[in-house]
Amino acid sequence: LPLCSVMRATSIFAVVSVAEYVLQGETGQAVSGCRCEGTGANGHCSYHFHFGSNEKKPWCRTKFNCGFPGSMLKGSWDYCDARGVERRRAEDGKFYTALEFRDHYGGKGKELYQNAKPWVERRVAADGVAYIARDFRAYYVDQYGEAGWVDAWDKAAEETRVAEDKKLYSYAQFQEYYAEGARAKWVEAENRTVRDEL
Repeated sequence: LPLCSVMRATSIFAVVSVAEYVLQGETGQAVSGCRCEGTGANGHCSYHFHFGSNEKKPWCRTKFNCGFPGSMLKGSWDYCDARGVERRRAEDGKFYTALEFRDHYGGKGKELYQNAKPWVERRVAADGVAYIARDFRAYYVDQYGEAGWVDAWDKAAEETRVAEDKKLYSYAQFQEYYAEGARAKWVEAENRTVRDEL
């Protein structure tokens, strides 16, 4: 195609895309932002790496046809707050998202991210339970909405676990004491409580 035709087609597509983007709630009312479905493979805010999706920004399938329109087989979607994306702790002791694993570790990133599932980030909600991001969202989203639960997550205390001395410690403290054995000790302590140690 001539360059002018390509540019014209691209411009038309851009106008249609912008026109189809809509912020709407359950009854079609205007809303300030979309709500993630919260279920299914793409229902949570994340970097979804598969055919047709290689985004540098996290996104989720949304409720109420909010955001960008989907296809006949897939629902609407929108970008979401990167602060609420699940992170997992790598062997260097730092948390990374799936995108950061890929960028940091290259070809090994996907495998390392999958293997790091036992070291997923958890934060403590008002009920005293340490939740992973999607469960933390489920706990708060009805009260605070999408933006509010992420703010709560951002401010929440990090998870602590009971060590062999029956006291609670953060992962950094596990690492300081156990050094290279911290990762294994952290997993061992996942379901340990003070009552178990009495």
